[in-house]
Amino acid sequence: MITENYSDQSDAGSRHDATYYPLFLDIAAMTAKSEPDQDCSQKVYNAGELMELAIQYDCSEFQTMVLILKNAFEGHVFLTMGISSVTLYEQGTLHIDPARDSHCELSLHFIDHLDSYRDGFKRTWQQLQEISPHLKDISIDSLLFFLLSFQLYKIPVSSLDSFDINRFSNLSEKKKRFFRHYFETTMIAQHAIAEFTVIGHLNELYQERFRECLLKLSTRESLLYQLRTKLIYANDPMIITEEQLEKKYFSFLITHEIHKDSENNRLEYASVEDENGVGEYSTGLKSYIRHLFMAISKNCREAFAISDETAKTVDSTKFFIDSNAIYNEMNFNFNDQFIQFHRLINLFVHVYNTRIIHELPAEFFDYTGIDQDKMLCKQLNEEVVAKLKIHAGEKIAERKASCQTNFKGKHVFDEELARIHKEYLKMQIQFLDQRIADILAEIKNIMKQKTVGSVVF
Repeated sequence: MITENYSDQSDAGSRHDATYYPLFLDIAAMTAKSEPDQDCSQKVYNAGELMELAIQYDCSEFQTMVLILKNAFEGHVFLTMGISSVTLYEQGTLHIDPARDSHCELSLHFIDHLDSYRDGFKRTWQQLQEISPHLKDISIDSLLFFLLSFQLYKIPVSSLDSFDINRFSNLSEKKKRFFRHYFETTMIAQHAIAEFTVIGHLNELYQERFRECLLKLSTRESLLYQLRTKLIYANDPMIITEEQLEKKYFSFLITHEIHKDSENNRLEYASVEDENGVGEYSTGLKSYIRHLFMAISKNCREAFAISDETAKTVDSTKFFIDSNAIYNEMNFNFNDQFIQFHRLINLFVHVYNTRIIHELPAEFFDYTGIDQDKMLCKQLNEEVVAKLKIHAGEKIAERKASCQTNFKGKHVFDEELARIHKEYLKMQIQFLDQRIADILAEIKNIMKQKTVGSVVF
């Protein structure tokens, strides 16, 4: 969820954005039976305390590292942005600050400063190794890359009890490079997704703020285009009567709509034919995308049972529609499909967390199979990362240009500019109204002269 400021809200728990499942909910779930009245949202933990809690409540080493990573993320956000874990729970990790005309994806901000926390992670890891000597052959860097790439620190730690930390033991240099490269590509994809989300949000804000004027303007522009064509027909010497003019004009409207639909289909087909990225990468990604879409659908069961009472609690229909929109995008190269895959991961995290928070049945799907022996992207390298970065940058620039994001953002957040812009839109409407009236009068005059001329003749 995108907010318009960084300030905490006092009505904690009154609403939430389930794109992030905070540490205090994990602790509350772990200690529910022994300490039912404890307010975990106000307590600050250090790595040692979290390890003690993890041991006390039989958490695996993998779950322990997730708890520590969550704690580091929340601590970073609070120290750098002044945002508490309760605010993360209420507002999510993507924030817009209209006063500064900027936005921030907090998880990416944390990752940008990850090097600042490496020593702390290594010290914690050494403490864990003293407790569990079998962890000595495990790559802490690869483990962190894995947790961050797949956003596992954003979901309930209780859902991760089946993850085996030994999968990171005795990794070859090739597999370590894979985790690093996959982490780099994921951060590029998540940055692009954040940008796309902000662009869409600003577009919605602009449409909502100037809805009435934009609707009138669109209607006038469409009518003006049609009337200009009608004027051309009115000047046709072969058209004498009003009935002939209306028949010709009506035929044009039908042909225009059919041609427009046909042209859209042709362009879509052409774009498919022109893609040159079909290969090992995109073929494998299709399978992961399909399975992730199916997992989201299973967690949207209320969308298929309208009478179900839980539908009032969770908008499963919207989640299902959103997943369909992402899944049905026609992407035929690795770069676009990789971003598509991570958009579905974001949505799965949102859907799954929402169900857990509302105490509804939730089915966790391990979408991280990408790191197994039959790796989807086993050939990831610096060249692939560089190509994705260029591609993502081009897509963002293209989307901003087509949506006029910079222009719309200024008119949404600046009250004086918004007032001026609304007056400008009204002037445009008045101008189009006058042009429409002029063309109607011209058409009427032409047809009147034709009628008079035919009678005289």
